[in-house]
Amino acid sequence: MIEQGEMLVLSNNKEYAVVSSIMMQDTNYLYLVDTDKYNDYKICKLVDDSLEEVVDTDLFRLLISKFNTDLKDNLANIINQ
Repeated sequence: MIEQGEMLVLSNNKEYAVVSSIMMQDTNYLYLVDTDKYNDYKICKLVDDSLEEVVDTDLFRLLISKFNTDLKDNLANIINQ
């Protein structure tokens, strides 16, 4: 499982930060942001040690909502420490 905070270099030779990582239906989904261009982001799933970009629109929307909730929860935990 790839986790939040890890840095990955993808096949395009760009470095991405893992902003959020969630498990859903036994699949690890990742929210990645290019470390040089923050408007370059990807939503991917981990399949057999490789990443596949999510292209299904309904799944993409669901994942964005889940990542948003996850990030809000993480922020709340930091604030309440």
